[in-house]
Amino acid sequence: MLGTLQAHGVAGLFIEPERALISCRPSILQSGSRNGTALHHAHLPEELFETVTRALTEGVGVRSAARIFKVDKKTVLRVLARAADHAVKVSSSLLKDIVVSECQLDEMWSFIGKKEGHLDCLEGLEGILGDAWIWIAFDAVHKVVVAYVVGKRTQPHAVALLQEVKRVTVRIPSLFSSDQLDQYASALLQVYGVSVTPPRKPGPGRPRLPTLVPPDDLLYAQVVKEYKRNRVASITSRLVFGDPQRLEAVLQRSEVSHKINTSYVERTNGTVRHLDARCSRKTYRFSKCTQNHQRQLALSLTYYHLCLPHKTLTKSHGRATTPFMAAGLTDHVWTMRELLQYQPEEIIS
Repeated sequence: MLGTLQAHGVAGLFIEPERALISCRPSILQSGSRNGTALHHAHLPEELFETVTRALTEGVGVRSAARIFKVDKKTVLRVLARAADHAVKVSSSLLKDIVVSECQLDEMWSFIGKKEGHLDCLEGLEGILGDAWIWIAFDAVHKVVVAYVVGKRTQPHAVALLQEVKRVTVRIPSLFSSDQLDQYASALLQVYGVSVTPPRKPGPGRPRLPTLVPPDDLLYAQVVKEYKRNRVASITSRLVFGDPQRLEAVLQRSEVSHKINTSYVERTNGTVRHLDARCSRKTYRFSKCTQNHQRQLALSLTYYHLCLPHKTLTKSHGRATTPFMAAGLTDHVWTMRELLQYQPEEIIS
């Protein structure tokens, strides 16, 4: 394109006008104040962009938002893509080096395209449509979703969840708790376990292979629910890794829990279903593709962390407090405009 302009001057714009505008626009906007924000290259007015984004984070579906704001459905999807991709960058720049004392693990059911029972053989082998479990690691004290993973209910996704927990935390959480899903114990060993080679026994034979053992500071307990006629009949707990005396000491020091539970992460599942229209039960607003499903979840969680004061945290702190404020990651409640216009450090540099 530069050669065409040099050869023909301004007249070169009329040879391939569409290509000329597309080629020239990024260089013009590169130095603008929108660079590195969700509004960069956005064609909508800032106020309308912000309003559509807020609607998406408050449980409004894509088609409903298109009808309310009198825009095309594809325009709403473009707003979702820009806002969500920016929200991921903002969360990644803020959510790091945090201290978690009590980490509750759980998985929430959702689906993409169609429910698992309605998949044909080929769709089942592809593994794209059907069940899309949302794995969540939750800080029960600060009400922060420390990590989340969208995928099947398999071991690799449990490992990916705990690897993300390890990446954003300063040290291993004082206590892990979950339901009785088998994948969590194996994933904790794979992420936090210490490799130990057993001593070789006397006599002939191959040496024993190294095994993973839990470190001394890993404390993990499960909530065990017994069902009768599809109803919870009794609830007990089971210590999987760690010392019982140390568990008692951690529970006594805890600000929120005095017994093993997953109540806080399960309550957060309800918040996610309320904010994310795609996770509502018995709805036509379910995701048709994986990318939009992940984008809406990322946008809703960022809004929850930064812009939505938490009732319990507000009561305990005496002022409007969001989860990121409680964790010391920010010092004020963000507006949606501030979230969309925020420039993460790695983008600015």
